[in-house]
Amino acid sequence: MEEDVTGYKSTFLPDVDIILIFKGHEDYDSFAPLFNNLGYGFVTPDSKKVFIDGEVFLNEDGFNGDVLKFIEAHEVSHIILGHDQIRNQKDEMEADLGAYLLLRKFNFNDSIEILIENFEGRHGVPFDTSLLEDIEDRMSEHL
Repeated sequence: MEEDVTGYKSTFLPDVDIILIFKGHEDYDSFAPLFNNLGYGFVTPDSKKVFIDGEVFLNEDGFNGDVLKFIEAHEVSHIILGHDQIRNQKDEMEADLGAYLLLRKFNFNDSIEILIENFEGRHGVPFDTSLLEDIEDRMSEHL
């Protein structure tokens, strides 16, 4: 990819900027430790920006647009749910459940399959729609 940064408005929450950062960007080395600690993406709630490691879409791990939408929905869910503390397992599970609801609303069915396939490995429990009840209430304004 010739560009070192790609940005767009979130599909799920248009006042959130999604920024993919690639190795060619002058600040990539500063972001790399954050990606290593926080995963493929992270959110800065105050600025409503989601930063995603664009490099994972250039390698051969099978990452594609469906994975990108899952990551975007997950990070936007952190904003909607008001998560503003250090990463913890409860918030991560809630963000995945919120992502499921956002992906369902916008019919990103392939992204939903990725989420469901990886849910138990990420959270230690199988995905079950009964887990959505509290999250649906908290996200209802955006659904």
